[in-house]
Amino acid sequence: MACIPARSLFLALPATLIAGSVWADLTPAEVWGDWKSYMQDMGYTVEGRESADGAALTVSDVTMRMELPEEEGAFAMSMGTLSFVEGPAGAVEVRMPETLPITIDFTPRAEAGEDDSEPVSMALAYIQKGQSLTASGSAEALKYDYAAETATIALTGLTVGKESYGAEQATFELTANGLNARSEMTAGETRGYAQAGRIDSLSYNVVMNTPDDPASLKLKGGAADITFDGGGQLPVMGAGDDMAAMLRAGMTARGNFSAGAGSSEMAVSDPENGDFTLISSSGGGKLDFQMGPEGLSYGGAQKQISVDVTAAEMPFPIKFSMAKAAFNMAMPVMQSDALQDFAFGVTLEEFQMSDMIWGIFDPAGQLPRDPATLVIDLSGKAKLMFDMMDPEIAEDMGDQEPGELHALSVNELSLDLAGAELDASGDLTFDNADRQTVPGMPKPVGALDLKLVGAVALMDKLVSMGLLPQEQAMGARMMLGLFAVPGEEENSLESRIEFTEEGAILANGQRVK
Repeated sequence: MACIPARSLFLALPATLIAGSVWADLTPAEVWGDWKSYMQDMGYTVEGRESADGAALTVSDVTMRMELPEEEGAFAMSMGTLSFVEGPAGAVEVRMPETLPITIDFTPRAEAGEDDSEPVSMALAYIQKGQSLTASGSAEALKYDYAAETATIALTGLTVGKESYGAEQATFELTANGLNARSEMTAGETRGYAQAGRIDSLSYNVVMNTPDDPASLKLKGGAADITFDGGGQLPVMGAGDDMAAMLRAGMTARGNFSAGAGSSEMAVSDPENGDFTLISSSGGGKLDFQMGPEGLSYGGAQKQISVDVTAAEMPFPIKFSMAKAAFNMAMPVMQSDALQDFAFGVTLEEFQMSDMIWGIFDPAGQLPRDPATLVIDLSGKAKLMFDMMDPEIAEDMGDQEPGELHALSVNELSLDLAGAELDASGDLTFDNADRQTVPGMPKPVGALDLKLVGAVALMDKLVSMGLLPQEQAMGARMMLGLFAVPGEEENSLESRIEFTEEGAILANGQRVK
């Protein structure tokens, strides 16, 4: 079966799920007009048959179309019928049917010499029960309140080329229970928005079982106590999918998501290669993001993670857990002559494997099996040479370097594993005008401090277990002798690596280059 581009679905969903957060006036005709204007600013072509009846406006056969970027094709979406009705106290009630039909037609453009670009048509339904959507406030500061007992997005039909697939071959259901959300909008040169909401529980169910492929997939899971809040500024312009243009026009976005306990189960039935199952659970997590002309940043974390994998080619189940897994990333996205901040971090806290995995390489239990922890925390300054969100500029870069590294701070680098501990920190600056001192990279200036505890004892155990050849262990001990000195703690080694302005490299004050 041909691959269905994920972007087709994601481009379609905003029109059905968040359209209520962008209406900006309180009369039915003006609410519909502003909604249509907003979607057109985002690059959609919007059509619908309008019918006014007193205090109500009905728009039927609502369709939206958009060309996909880089000539990858196009899609069209039908939203059915929307009604805008004057409510009490000057509010506008937006009424939608319980089942809102959505159709997406993806027609890829075949590349030269390729003939496998089959059209894809998806039929979905957005099913709401006990829903209400009301706009209140003023044209300059609007509030939208949405609530629903349940809301489900379900795949109701799939056609690839000339072949159609029913529910037994392709299923997708995403159901939210207990939805409550508020959106606040402000009008101006840019469209400001702020959103907050809660979902009591979320569940999903996916099935892929096509006749062309002997393997089938079943995926289900969910989470509880989901909250979100966010906001930003949207330029009033027809930028479509040109993210670089929107950022230059002042676009900003931020979001914070959190969820309580959740779980998922994936099962792959494959008569040719064997079955595969994965069961995972989490005690909760969060995800944050922020984007604007100054840069892009992401951060996320999960706690109390447990994973259990069983595969036909594995002699026993693979089980592991972590008390916490987290990451963060920040990077510039727009070209600037000024230095810009970047950051990167990863935390894997109290990672534990099952005894069956340990038994593969340590059957006698010689190594400590205490939980392992890894922490990486880096930050620095860089100069970006092009607009990262502009694909045309990126293609024209050729062999030119995308940016320059000017400063790097190792705020924390630590690893606690099998009885050994490594810690490092330090600060470096880089002279991009000097690429001869260290061939191929800018000259570093600064220092790194390192501390190693229990490394020699760990190497001795690895040698006795036959996992580390004796000659390699001897070479490692010689390197430690050259670059490290005994620390204050028992079985510890310390080292200070300095990079001088003159281009020398010192280890504990001794010149090594």
